[in-house]
Amino acid sequence: MKSHPFYWLLFIMVGTFSAKGVDADFYGVIKWQQFYQTNSSAPVIGSNGYTFQSFVYASTNYAVTNATVKPSNSTPLRTLVPEQNGSVLNFEEAFTTQAALDTTYPAGTAFSQVNYSMVIQSVNDGTHSANLSFFLLFLPVSYPTTPVITNWPAAQSIDATSDFTLLWANLGGSTLAIVQLLILDTASNAVFASPAPFQTGALNGASNQYTIPAMTLPSGTSLIGHLTIANPGKPETNSYPGSVGVPALAKDTYFSMKTRPAPAAPVLNVRGATNGIMRVRLTGETNRVYHIEATASFQSVWTNVLTTNSVSGVVDYSEPFGPANRRFYRGRLGQ
Repeated sequence: MKSHPFYWLLFIMVGTFSAKGVDADFYGVIKWQQFYQTNSSAPVIGSNGYTFQSFVYASTNYAVTNATVKPSNSTPLRTLVPEQNGSVLNFEEAFTTQAALDTTYPAGTAFSQVNYSMVIQSVNDGTHSANLSFFLLFLPVSYPTTPVITNWPAAQSIDATSDFTLLWANLGGSTLAIVQLLILDTASNAVFASPAPFQTGALNGASNQYTIPAMTLPSGTSLIGHLTIANPGKPETNSYPGSVGVPALAKDTYFSMKTRPAPAAPVLNVRGATNGIMRVRLTGETNRVYHIEATASFQSVWTNVLTTNSVSGVVDYSEPFGPANRRFYRGRLGQ
């Protein structure tokens, strides 16, 4: 799994659909804008936040030996450099303004299409050339809406033992847009990702939230979230049989996330039976989800009798008690 959010996005965009048995799984060009959000306000563009990227993903390390990209304007030929132990060939150039990016790497207009010529040399498949453009049918694609996290404060104190729903502002509603949520640790290791495009539960431009399941994120950890949206151009499937070429315009917003420390285990005390009523007390932390469960014997299933997220961390439970309904009790943390 690649740690760079755009590596991950591109991998899931077309990796599922590329055929096996060729040296280059997929390749492409992308123009993207990088934003960061540090509070509840709108994200801001990062330093050198406008980037052109061309890439080739090899099926095995160093299966692709060389690759170049050249737009059909005055920009010189660019050479892609092996990374990730030869599994990726990559070229990136960042700019301080959109105008500077567009001058060097134009997307083209409806009256003047710009093609990006890629030449890929591989160990077993020889040399293949392909032309990509930031067009879908006869019109250029546009940049998507900038992702904005709307419950940023809640994301700074996540209870990892419970489901957490991340919310964001309307992304424009297009189901053609590809959206990916990626969460990294501070060492850039991916710890969570939403489902791949076109898979069950995948996000798109009409999505405005995603629920991260309980017990998925590590407790007591500072994390970095990336919400990425891409408008893809027309894929190229003929120039390199078995491989897919993809152009896209994308935006990414990265933001801090933090999980609360691991909670204390619940302590369960049986307070005794009085007047035919059994009383049980669970003690835990405040604002955590705990359960009291009961069973008639350790051979039968445990049944949930109480769910709580008490603000005091202490909750009492009582039920009728007698020879016909003697039960064992336990406390359990999380959803």
